[in-house]
Amino acid sequence: KSSLVFHTVAAESQRLINETYSAFVQGFMPNRARPDVDVLDGLTTAIVVDQQRLGGDPRSTVGTATDAYAMLRVLYSRLGTPHLGGPGAFSFNTATVEASGALSVGKEHARAEKVSFHRTGGMCPRCEGRGSVTDMDRTRLYDASKSLADGARLAPGYKAGGWNARLYTESGLYDAGKPVGEFTERELHDLLYREPVRMKIAGINMTYEGLVPRIRKSMLAKDRESMQPHIRAFVDRAVTFATCPECEGTRLSAEARAVRVAGKGIAELSALQIGDLAAWLARLDEPSVAPL
Repeated sequence: KSSLVFHTVAAESQRLINETYSAFVQGFMPNRARPDVDVLDGLTTAIVVDQQRLGGDPRSTVGTATDAYAMLRVLYSRLGTPHLGGPGAFSFNTATVEASGALSVGKEHARAEKVSFHRTGGMCPRCEGRGSVTDMDRTRLYDASKSLADGARLAPGYKAGGWNARLYTESGLYDAGKPVGEFTERELHDLLYREPVRMKIAGINMTYEGLVPRIRKSMLAKDRESMQPHIRAFVDRAVTFATCPECEGTRLSAEARAVRVAGKGIAELSALQIGDLAAWLARLDEPSVAPL
């Protein structure tokens, strides 16, 4: 049944649509062969929605996947009050960045000039645009009665003898033969929260980082449903997810949430059903953004 729908009817419909485009445009589109059938008549436009996930990025939403949110960002960058900046100022994938330093100008009489840089982004600094914050249960990260050398770590991928395990047992920041439950406050901080630092392990340059931020980067950077089963099981046991208290789940910075168009914030519009959003946009009488 699926082969008839996807590989025959829908494929031929898409091929016929592609033939209506110019040769230049067709060069950028997938080349679809004719289905292996004798005759297909009366086909109309087909929209195929498969059951594959859009991606593993936890920041992905229906709005970002369909570009509806991108259009809203353009709308707010043009009409929003107070004016905040370009579309990036309303993107929860873009962080606000500030930098300053010296710039060497390549002229005949070279000199250094002081420059500064500022980019306004819409990302909530607390949850980094995810809308939720996480808290880890320490008892699920390690067995306090064991030492690191004896396999105290309970997170997947840290089996004794592996490079991930050796990074902690051979770091020299604490006694790997001592039970974790007997660690001092400083040793426990180095194990769990230490900032990244370069060191040599078995003669190889590696970056040491606390177990908590390392797990956040390696496991929690993906959407839960796209995780491998054993990773998902560990995350379900060890990690608690809660709505971000700063952005209240909107993913946006306070500055982006404060901007209004016709009395509405972009977070409010993002929470609407698509039909309600279309109705609101239809009532917006602004010729300058009519194409949007």
